[in-house]
Amino acid sequence: MRIKRYTARTIHEALDAVRRDLGSDAVILHTRKMPTTWLRKLLRWEKFEVIAAIDANIRNQAASSMKALMPQPYGLDEARPGALEKSLYPGKIFPDESEALAQVRRNGNHPKKEAMVGRSAPGTHFIKIHEHFLDSDMDPELADTLIRNSRMKWREAQLTGKTAYELIFQQLTTMFPATNGITLTPGSRRVVALVGPTGVGKTTTLAKIGALFSIFGQKKVAFITADTYRVAAMEQLRTYAEIIDVPLEVAYTPQDMRNALQRHTDVDLVLIDTAGRNPRSDMSMAELRAFLDAAEPDETHLVISINTRTCDLLDIVDRFTLCGVNRIIFSKLDETTRLAPMLTIVNSHNMPISYVTYGQSVPQDIRAAEPTYLARCLLDIKDVCPTVTDDRNYNP
Repeated sequence: MRIKRYTARTIHEALDAVRRDLGSDAVILHTRKMPTTWLRKLLRWEKFEVIAAIDANIRNQAASSMKALMPQPYGLDEARPGALEKSLYPGKIFPDESEALAQVRRNGNHPKKEAMVGRSAPGTHFIKIHEHFLDSDMDPELADTLIRNSRMKWREAQLTGKTAYELIFQQLTTMFPATNGITLTPGSRRVVALVGPTGVGKTTTLAKIGALFSIFGQKKVAFITADTYRVAAMEQLRTYAEIIDVPLEVAYTPQDMRNALQRHTDVDLVLIDTAGRNPRSDMSMAELRAFLDAAEPDETHLVISINTRTCDLLDIVDRFTLCGVNRIIFSKLDETTRLAPMLTIVNSHNMPISYVTYGQSVPQDIRAAEPTYLARCLLDIKDVCPTVTDDRNYNP
């Protein structure tokens, strides 16, 4: 791996230097505004630092970042069934169902799991997938339905050479309503608001999306923050705005929100950050609705952390739908191995997923939601965030 540091007076100059030196496959590992001395402040000299790297593994990170920016086609050819089978079923192949069930019982699984496996999965592979779904915190009835529907197509699938994993994978892709991220229309401004409870990573997620469109997509982006409760939140977003060179407005009142939007009619994308709200507080939710009514966003994305209990996730989505939420962003996929609640949430509310995030790096660690990717996440946790593994090897 080749890692280099670049400094320049603007972030765009530093990025140009990266492209000239390392080429278009280089990936930005870190960006920051360097501390300003009193003399530089007096002369208005600013300096930005960019750390970039290039090697075979890093190219995968660049591809992942670009996938978060543009819609992706999807199909069964991305399933990689061989890899999924190896991951989910590393042991021997049992000759019949009775021996497979005996093995499940010898492994000490919960009696409720055993009963459900026996009812819904006659084949060895179906048993293993069913067990994996339950371990991933999938709703038992939903897991049972997935296995039952696949069993009904099993005989026909054998004639075409499909495996049990391909059947399940194909079902999962049809069950995930996904938007492939934010889509912009040339010559038209799009206003997108991010809402959600406290501590789910709204500000960082907004910065990732803004960086993707501004740096990679070369679009005009503006930030508006209504999160005036936490000084740290405003300063965090202000730092990101300076690094990626986009304007930032602060809205203390709904009228401030209207005025800020009127000042940025010439941009391609306006991203609105809001304060974390307690969904059980009527007053807190009423304040949020007042800001959203003033903004009239084209899209309102609810950011929720996947490591929250499923019952709480369902309650959060129920309460935020009153604010006009029409997209979901799942954050912190790297902090859990139980991702099945994603399917439970979208299945119960029929609400599309726009993005998923899996780390703190900006603009990496975000990906536009595509059904094939989400299906792979549910079948193999190692497919969630490949850049996390790569980043562990980075030592500046």
